[in-house]
Amino acid sequence: MPAIVLNGTSSSGKTSIARAIQKFSPIPFIHISLDTIVDMFRWDAISDDTLRRECHRAGISNFHKVIPALLSSRFPGVIDHVFERNEWYSECLSALHGHHYLIVGVHCPLEILRSRESARGDRRIGLAEIQYSMVHKDREYDLEVDTSIQSSEDCASEILAAYHQKAEQGAAANP
Repeated sequence: MPAIVLNGTSSSGKTSIARAIQKFSPIPFIHISLDTIVDMFRWDAISDDTLRRECHRAGISNFHKVIPALLSSRFPGVIDHVFERNEWYSECLSALHGHHYLIVGVHCPLEILRSRESARGDRRIGLAEIQYSMVHKDREYDLEVDTSIQSSEDCASEILAAYHQKAEQGAAANP
């Protein structure tokens, strides 16, 4: 099944966009969230830094492994990711092999990310800033949105329009 991949820093608005896509699309989308898989660990019970890093790496790897299974039904997926590392980008694209997909860069200025991060209260302060310089570096997108000037709903509408256009082009190219 096809997929939409949202890539951006923490607090950039990916989850809000994914939920808006689910709300507005006439086709039910599965929200495939990196946080859901990585947060299967009980982080407050893991104090050893080496073990925490190992658990995080395992969570990312497991996330990429479940993507094909979740896309095996008739329902498309909206993938909520943070491509901090080039290998995560490559692994995600490999997991999408054989599927049509739209890759979307979700942007937001650092000052607004800092403000959102503080307001949320559920993120490590400074995480978005750490990710900011690497998440979009050397990434190729079908579409880019900016959540500082567009609402989640407007982003979702734009993304769905691009998704349907690309799906129609793909169907025409592969009759």
